[in-house]
Amino acid sequence: MQNNTDFKSVLVVMTFAVSAVSMPVLALDDVSDFNHSVYTKAFIALDTDNSHSLSKAEAQKDKLFLKHFSEADKNHDASLDEQEYTDFKSKDDQKNVKRIANDSVITSKVKANLLKEEGLKSLSVSVTTYKGEVQLSGFVDTEDQIKQAGKVAADIEGVKSVKNSVLLKK
Repeated sequence: MQNNTDFKSVLVVMTFAVSAVSMPVLALDDVSDFNHSVYTKAFIALDTDNSHSLSKAEAQKDKLFLKHFSEADKNHDASLDEQEYTDFKSKDDQKNVKRIANDSVITSKVKANLLKEEGLKSLSVSVTTYKGEVQLSGFVDTEDQIKQAGKVAADIEGVKSVKNSVLLKK
């Protein structure tokens, strides 16, 4: 019965968290206009010589372009125009959003499956995910619970590895 109550509590908290993150996006009429405006402002700030293009030195003030300037320079003219800059920044941001969303899904699935486990105080186990790598932490009563938590996490689709830092209560 306690696991059912715990599950409902976590479900309510997750619903509020997703709602809070979604609200700002819903407030925007056009997300692409917002992104374009942000990228334009960043481009202008980097364009210190006001040439309407970014030299490699100017672009590399943005850490993304320290390694990826040549990749972003689609027309190979040794500079980035606003479109090249915006396209590359947008693709990188989209990739990061996708990674964060995937990590959030994995974290949610691990936490949900931990809640279903009999004999495991799953609310005592914290779960974080970065690039598919799950980190478990917290305190439990037995060594078997530590192993159980690790196995539950490892069995989730998309998990690349599990770092099980759950400890025994003293």
